[in-house]
Amino acid sequence: MRHNGVIRRLCSYCSGATGRGLKVLQDICVRVISKIDSLRQPERFRPWLAVLARRMALKHSRKKTQRTILLNEEISEHKADEKSSRILENLEQQEQYQQILEAIKLLPEKYRQVFVLGHIDELTYQKIAEILDIPVTTVQIRLVRARRMIYKQVTGKDKNKVRE
Repeated sequence: MRHNGVIRRLCSYCSGATGRGLKVLQDICVRVISKIDSLRQPERFRPWLAVLARRMALKHSRKKTQRTILLNEEISEHKADEKSSRILENLEQQEQYQQILEAIKLLPEKYRQVFVLGHIDELTYQKIAEILDIPVTTVQIRLVRARRMIYKQVTGKDKNKVRE
């Protein structure tokens, strides 16, 4: 095609990318073949082709812009949904944290001491036994019972019951 260079530059310029320009060029060639019989003055082929090419390139450019806008809207909605989910998760975690703190406060003193020393101060069973002057096995038993009481208080379920 004699006018290939002009049309290719116009397509690339209007569509903004060489890869898209080739797609537009193909569409223009198909359009030229299907509309060639509408050309009344063959000597005006080049301007007619330029107008056709420009229209096709702009049409493709608009489609690309519309797809970009739709994609950006979808991304924005997705980000908003993610942000909402994170906020909700954070609120749920804070609420659960508050429930756990309340459950710890409600523990009988001997269980609360062992739980706080073991889980908040992160002391070993041996250290807790030395501080409270009780056997290590007693520390272990009290920790298990404290955890069960907290679990029951927070979830409303008894961990010792056999599931039905």
